[in-house]
Amino acid sequence: ESFAEIFFGNSTGLAMPCVALKADEIDQLRQAVEADPAVEITIDLEGKRVRSSTGLDFGLSIPESARDALVSGRWDPIQELLDRETEIAVRAKELHYV
Repeated sequence: ESFAEIFFGNSTGLAMPCVALKADEIDQLRQAVEADPAVEITIDLEGKRVRSSTGLDFGLSIPESARDALVSGRWDPIQELLDRETEIAVRAKELHYV
């Protein structure tokens, strides 16, 4: 239903989506997997859905900033900085205190 903020941030930084569902929806997914461990669960971040191979289909909740980062492939903040090294250097020269 929810995630601790630190866990959520660490998971997103590793490109592991943490999505929230209602308690009864989680229970339905749990029951489906317990009945057949081969059930596949798909997380569709673009469509904001969680689907199972048994036909379950639920709307998911995820902060838009995390969803956007994961969908666009910009989930790694260190790589974002490394990719913008030139822009950062230019901006640093404009700042009087750097």
